[in-house]
Amino acid sequence: MSASVSSTCSASAPQACEAVVQAATFAAKRFINDDACGDYVLPVGDTGLEFQVINALSAVCFIAAGAPLIWRADTPIARAYGLMMCGVGLGSFSYHATTSASGFIIDILPMAVTAALMIFKGVHALQVDAGETGQAAETTRFLIAIACSFFAVYIPWALMAAGISHSTVWGVWALMFGSMGAVFGVICLMVFFNEGILHGKLGTDLAVAIACVLLGLVCSVHSFIPGLCEGWRTALPLHALWHVFSSVTANRCGYVLDTLTKLVSTMEEPANSCKKQKGNSLLVRLLKRDMLPSQFSM
Repeated sequence: MSASVSSTCSASAPQACEAVVQAATFAAKRFINDDACGDYVLPVGDTGLEFQVINALSAVCFIAAGAPLIWRADTPIARAYGLMMCGVGLGSFSYHATTSASGFIIDILPMAVTAALMIFKGVHALQVDAGETGQAAETTRFLIAIACSFFAVYIPWALMAAGISHSTVWGVWALMFGSMGAVFGVICLMVFFNEGILHGKLGTDLAVAIACVLLGLVCSVHSFIPGLCEGWRTALPLHALWHVFSSVTANRCGYVLDTLTKLVSTMEEPANSCKKQKGNSLLVRLLKRDMLPSQFSM
């Protein structure tokens, strides 16, 4: 784009042409959507980039969400999740402190990794329930988790490279990341319900996680639907509220992941694994057991 602009106007007004080319170059560096709606925005020198003050500072919420898991979680995967959630905070700060297109990729990369950890353990739970164990099952869940995280980052990058609007890119990323989280949540609900442990603190953690992510989504809808940054939305740093609510969800998901991992380990013990036989999926069994009317209830 800048080359064509330069060749068109170089013969007329060189200084004006240089300003146009510079503006085009700055625009190409930035990830442009409405995340900054209601925030205090400062220019980053003469780079054309911007520092979103409240959004950048609120990224610390993810570090606060992940750090306790590092020393409180009982399982390695939950501790790794907590460590990577701290990386989410660093990535989010890096993006909102620059609003650069490369910063957006740094922002979503650790988030995709945390989602991969959840998918990995969710698939593991389904495999153990179905009686699928061994190296082949482990390879399968690794491939599924890695593929999900890879494409969750690659597809937004490909859309950006193709010139698709950044709001659309954000929306596609949110859909893919949210889908991975939803899959993990559904698996947890089914497994915990089937094992009879969906109560007490565990049930509260799941309920809080679901409620907060829905509230956060409401606060961030303007980021991927253009034209909503007007009226009362310009007075509130709504994307920063997304950080607050989603960090609560992330923290609760970490503890749910920890519980699921310990449950799967119990299910894999010889005394329990012999009871698991290949057959109908967990969802089908739940539907037959608890949701479909009995043939004798007519």
